[in-house]
Amino acid sequence: MTILRCSATTCIYNKNELCSKGEIDVIGENARYSDETSCGSFRDRNDEAVKSSCADGCGCEKIKIDCKAEKCTYNENCKCTAAAIGIAGDGACDCRETKCDTFECKC
Repeated sequence: MTILRCSATTCIYNKNELCSKGEIDVIGENARYSDETSCGSFRDRNDEAVKSSCADGCGCEKIKIDCKAEKCTYNENCKCTAAAIGIAGDGACDCRETKCDTFECKC
């Protein structure tokens, strides 16, 4: 599993810059740059529908990451193989306002 630090503190799953979801999806199939990726698991903590359906768990430092960024150096069979990654998204209201800071194009 990968060590994850996440600055998207507006996400319902973010607990002290750790993730309580258990696993996340990094999306950006055709990404060539970090800005073209995002955390597909991001859910705004102010969304009432999301609040009622999410359990309040503790944040985990190590997490499974499904990665759809096919051109990333760390993507192996749609799984992240990086030892540690950072998800950026300070002030995000939508998953498109997040990104995988660790993305490195193998192109």
